[in-house]
Amino acid sequence: MTIRELLAEESPTLRRRLASLFSGLPDETPASPLSCAAGEVVVRQDAPCRCVYVLVEGRADASGLQPGGPSHTYSEFGPLTLFGEYEALCGANCFLAEVRARTACRFWVLAREDYFSWFFSGRDTTLSRVREVVRSLWEQARRERGYLSLDSDSRLLSFLVSWYEANAGGGTACIPMTRPAIGDETGVCSRTVNRGVRALRERGFLDIQSGKIQLSHPQYLRLRAELERRLADGRAIH
Repeated sequence: MTIRELLAEESPTLRRRLASLFSGLPDETPASPLSCAAGEVVVRQDAPCRCVYVLVEGRADASGLQPGGPSHTYSEFGPLTLFGEYEALCGANCFLAEVRARTACRFWVLAREDYFSWFFSGRDTTLSRVREVVRSLWEQARRERGYLSLDSDSRLLSFLVSWYEANAGGGTACIPMTRPAIGDETGVCSRTVNRGVRALRERGFLDIQSGKIQLSHPQYLRLRAELERRLADGRAIH
């Protein structure tokens, strides 16, 4: 398919956003649509990187995998995020991270050479992409510096608050992740996660249903307030 054909299939609002993003890309540039179910791996770390994936709809996670160790989720991304852009710009031949669909996702897949044709199509396009990449890297570094300073209990609080904000939609939600998976996300061991979950449950900050963590909106508000208090008085810092 071509960019023109893909644009024609989108809703008017999304079509305008995509057309604005790719304003310097010829309409006849080939691109492939890709749909992924929630939980499906889109690209694997260290797989050959010959394309750039444009997230059109849905949300996806990027994770780093350490040999013999757990994965670490860098961040969650929304529509109009480009995966494979860093690799293209730094000349990497393999993907630097794994990308997994958090929700059902749709992507456009561009060949790397077509990405570069678009990147260099005009001064404004080049400057816009450079700014976006630098902004993203700066935000990631800022977030990771702050996160590394948190103690284990505050990391769990931060995870629960962030998960609820991204997934619950304001109601009651059950976190489907296992304790080891939460440990991978927060960088602490499963035993510490279990201890923290047990303590929060005893204080009424969360419930357990069929072994999974369940959060209501009032509980989310209490968790967020507790995290903010810890950060304000320095209790969350190592």
